[in-house]
Amino acid sequence: MQMARVKIGRYVPGDSPIHRLDPRTKLVGGFVIILAILIDDGWQVMALGTLLMIVAISLSQIGWPSVLRSLKWLWLVFFLSFAVQVIATDGRPILSVGPLTLTWEGVYRGVVTFLRLLIIYLNSTLLTMTTSPMRMAGGLEALFAPLRHVGLPVSQFAMMTSISLRFVPTILEEGEMIIRAQKSRGAPFHSTNKLLRIKTGLAVLVPLIIGALQRATDLAAAMESRCYSGGSSFNRAKELRFQRIDGQAALFILFFCVLPLTLFWGR
Repeated sequence: MQMARVKIGRYVPGDSPIHRLDPRTKLVGGFVIILAILIDDGWQVMALGTLLMIVAISLSQIGWPSVLRSLKWLWLVFFLSFAVQVIATDGRPILSVGPLTLTWEGVYRGVVTFLRLLIIYLNSTLLTMTTSPMRMAGGLEALFAPLRHVGLPVSQFAMMTSISLRFVPTILEEGEMIIRAQKSRGAPFHSTNKLLRIKTGLAVLVPLIIGALQRATDLAAAMESRCYSGGSSFNRAKELRFQRIDGQAALFILFFCVLPLTLFWGR
C-alpha cells in the first residue's frame, strides 16, 4: 500500500513546455480531450487521444517511471472495467465457458473503456503535476469569471479548489507516515486474511480522517484570524497571459480532437 505513488494533486516544479502553458489552456484542452473520447468511441479517437497523452507526458519531462508507478493501484479498476464489458456485451461469440460468452464486440468495448479510464487519469495527473495549485485556482477563476454576473461565488470556488489541491499531497504524505508507523508495529498489510486486511486498513483510515479534519479546523481558524471574507479575487504574483505556446497547443488539440468529432457528427 504505497499512497505516495498516487500522483494526483502533487505538483512537480519544472520548466517544460507543458509547465509553461497557461492553466486555462490546460484546463480547456483537458476538457476537450475528455469530451472527445466520451462522445466518440471510434478507434481513431481512442488512438489519437492515447497518442496525445504520450506526447504531452514526454514533453512534460516528468518521467515515465513515476507516471507508470502511479498507475499501479489503478490496474485492478482498469481490469475489472474491461472484464465487465467483455462479459456483458452481446455480439459475435469468440469463446463460451459455461454461462459466460466472450464476444468480439465485448472485447472492443472493453478496450475502449480501458483507454477512456487511462486517458482521463493521465490527463488529470498531467494537469496537477505541471500546474501549481495557485495557478490552477487562478485559471479556474478566470474561466468562470463571467458567472459572477449571475451571482455565483467564483472567487470562493477558486479558493476552495486551491485549498483542496494543496490538501491532497499533504493527506497522502500523512497516510504514508501512518502506514509506516503501523508496519513498524507489525501491522499485517499483506495478510491473506481479507477480514484482517480490512481491519488494518481501518486502522489507517480513521486517524487519517481525524488528522484531515483537524487540519481543516486549524486552517479555518487561521483564515478567520486574518479576517478572510471570501469576497475578493486572487492576488496573483504573476498575471495569467496567453503566449505563443498556448496557441500552438490549441492548434494541436484542435487537430487531434475536434477533427475526429466533426467526422463523428458527419456520419
